[in-house]
Formats: sequence, C-alpha cells, structure tokens
Amino acid sequence: MNLTPDNFRGQNLKNAGPIAVLFEAGWCPFCRGFMPIFESLQQAKVPSAIVDLSDLDNPLWETFSIDIVPTILLFNSGKIIQRYDGVSGQGLNAVIIKEIISKLKSLQEL
Repeated sequence: MNLTPDNFRGQNLKNAGPIAVLFEAGWCPFCRGFMPIFESLQQAKVPSAIVDLSDLDNPLWETFSIDIVPTILLFNSGKIIQRYDGVSGQGLNAVIIKEIISKLKSLQEL
C-alpha cells in the first residue's frame, strides 16, 4: 500500500489494526538499500505501507515529525505505538524488521 498526503488522511487506520508504515524518499540511498528488507514484512504477512517523501514540501514530514528517512512508524487502531527513526549515515537495518514482525504479530493475535 502506498500512501500520499491525500489518501493518508482518508486511509482508515483506526480500523486497520497494527500496521508498519515506512516513510522514505527516492533520493535517499539508505531508503533504496532498506527497501528489500522492508518488503520482507509482506513475506511475513505483516501489514505494511509506504509513504514517499521525495518531495520536501510533502506535509507528512511535519505531520509525523519526520527528520530523517527512512523512518518507520507502527500504528495500531490509528495511533502511533512505536517509532524507528533512521540513523544519519546508516538508515535502518534488518534487526529492526525482526522486532517489528514480532511486535505486530503479537498485536494481531490479541
């Protein structure tokens, strides 16, 4: 699922249950390198979505206080329950994905 400023508000995350949302930008080499790792959530059958912040004027930078990409926010019933901010010069790694899979699967079982 790809989310934009227009459909993010329209997306009914309140009824979506637990979901991982990746905020990334096409110009970011760390985002491009992390994308195949993030896509492993689909293989694990964990709900996920991607927000492209390539446009620096995208209001979602400010809405979700995104200072660096990639950043992952975990939502449950429309509320942010966890945040994984990328590390400058490094991005995110596969260890975080394992933690996300575990956390979201446990929430799906509730």
